[in-house]
Amino acid sequence: MSDTPSITCVKCTSVLDRATFEGLEVDLCPGCGGLWLGRGEITRAARLPESELDRLRTLVSESAEPSAAPTANVSPCPVCPGSLSEVVLGNVHVDYCGSCHGLFLDKGELEGAIRAVQARDGRATGSMVVAAAVSAAGS
Repeated sequence: MSDTPSITCVKCTSVLDRATFEGLEVDLCPGCGGLWLGRGEITRAARLPESELDRLRTLVSESAEPSAAPTANVSPCPVCPGSLSEVVLGNVHVDYCGSCHGLFLDKGELEGAIRAVQARDGRATGSMVVAAAVSAAGS
């Protein structure tokens, strides 16, 4: 695993657990089932083989608590000095950091976010998908 410092959940303050899927390292909250994905990791997750994506889905669905309630508040980013704001990605509202381009997905949002990325042109990068979401949110 990485030497990266531990990340604290932005919803319930649990320390996130790290898991690796074909070189993609994700941070999963054991408390609320949230998922932190760093810059470009949503695109990499969407391109995982189905067996690895199923493993990730299983880990996300096994968290003990229901998902955290959506908040209208701006939260501090768990990995940089930036702030998280809510943007629409496909049919889900995700928390996005405009500074480091990380995403926090509440429990139940992974599938919608994956579908949104997969629906884009295969050449689209994660930042292009998020830029489109941010643009749509500002409309």
